[in-house]
Amino acid sequence: MPDPLDQTRQQAVFDRLRQGILAGTLAPGAQLPPTRRLAEELGVARQTVVLAYERLAAEGYVRARVGSGTFVAADLPDAAPSPAPMPGGGGGGLSCRGAALAALPASASGPVADGPPLLAPGVPAPELFPATAWARCAARVLRDLPPALTGYPDLQGLPALRAEIAAHLAGARGLIVDPDHIVVTAGTQQALRVAAELLLDPGDTAWVEDPGYIAGRGALRAAGAMPVAVPSDTEGLDVAAGLRLAPAARLALVAPSHATPLGGALPVGRRLALLDWAAQAGAWILEDDADSEFRWQGKPLPPLASLDRVGRVIYCGTFSKSLAPALRLGFAVVPPPLTAGFVRARALMDRGPATFEQATLAAFMQHGGLAAHIRRMRTEYARRRSAVLAALAQHCPALEPVAAPGGLHLVLKLPAGCDEAAVVRAARARGVAAAPLGAYFAGPPRLPGLVTGFAATPVARAAEAARRLAMAVQEGQGSALDLPRATRPLDPILSARHRE
Repeated sequence: MPDPLDQTRQQAVFDRLRQGILAGTLAPGAQLPPTRRLAEELGVARQTVVLAYERLAAEGYVRARVGSGTFVAADLPDAAPSPAPMPGGGGGGLSCRGAALAALPASASGPVADGPPLLAPGVPAPELFPATAWARCAARVLRDLPPALTGYPDLQGLPALRAEIAAHLAGARGLIVDPDHIVVTAGTQQALRVAAELLLDPGDTAWVEDPGYIAGRGALRAAGAMPVAVPSDTEGLDVAAGLRLAPAARLALVAPSHATPLGGALPVGRRLALLDWAAQAGAWILEDDADSEFRWQGKPLPPLASLDRVGRVIYCGTFSKSLAPALRLGFAVVPPPLTAGFVRARALMDRGPATFEQATLAAFMQHGGLAAHIRRMRTEYARRRSAVLAALAQHCPALEPVAAPGGLHLVLKLPAGCDEAAVVRAARARGVAAAPLGAYFAGPPRLPGLVTGFAATPVARAAEAARRLAMAVQEGQGSALDLPRATRPLDPILSARHRE
């Protein structure tokens, strides 16, 4: 049996010579080095070079002359013309709609120096991904691979995964849904975009939380809608304000369990008022429940969709927060009249999520992997959150955390006179992934601050992160800050722990 390593070396020699011939480095008529000499130069067996030469001759790149050597052929089998220079900017370019799309922001993040960022907002810990358990599930899927998994994906999503999602929602969120009305998507963002395309005409108004989810707002604008900035406070979207600003809006994008980024949770009164408005106005509600698995104060709130009795809520979830953003897997629970249209609309964006990843996730959930992982992460992220809050109180007391009952990020109020943009630049230069709170406002910012996180920052690095952030705040103020330890109340969970 041929040695696979020798075959690889032979391929490398062949590729190197062929590329030189096609690029003109080895001109037509040029003689190739003797096989023995080239083999010595490359550190391979002479037979490896001999076989590469024979393949070049068989494919028409060289001609062997008995007693003279091997020469580059005059007429090459696949010679290409010299590459032409890239055309300059002609009279074309983006369409008006394309230019508008290209100008829409997708996030408030930016480049961060010094390796993996500290305090990255809203992302899980990459080193805690359950790689071993995931690999076992992936191996099981590939070992028992049915022919159907190698074809085009089911446009609605793998039935086995939809069944597991329904079971997960029932157990973890108390939401009873029919798998036939679940559509698997490439994360929450795709679900929002599909819904906006289906439910909104250009010029339609839609409520968005202010401050709120930047990419969600962008999805509505991309569909031609006109977002209406509805104030969001410590209790989430102000429904009464929405009724005053745009009572005839066609849609509302909300995160009832944990508003982005301030963390407000919509109380029952506002939830019922929002559902009542949707029913009377014939409007739709997009419920973004992205990080509802992680709640730090009080009991988990049920989804808004669990109160919906008239089918006006599209519930959107994702595995980006509970597992990893790289999976690009999420889902939408769609009212029955919309399901077929939703599936067809997403099919025009892609041909469905990758089937192998869907099948692996379904196996992972079926064997209890997701539930166990979320339980472990709740404990670990609570530790990291407490460590970050304690470190900020000790090393950077000028920043005031905004109490948030859940989620994977923190909002920190900046002191008066502090330049938000300067602090963000200084923080990123020091490897801290702070985002400007002002970017989350659809209208004029009402509060200067930073959006940071804790889940991806190990406890051992919390103090380091806080010290780096303190230096960034000093730079943003333009002079050194020498403030005493803050006397403000800390996060209720942390304060209670310190009192024990």
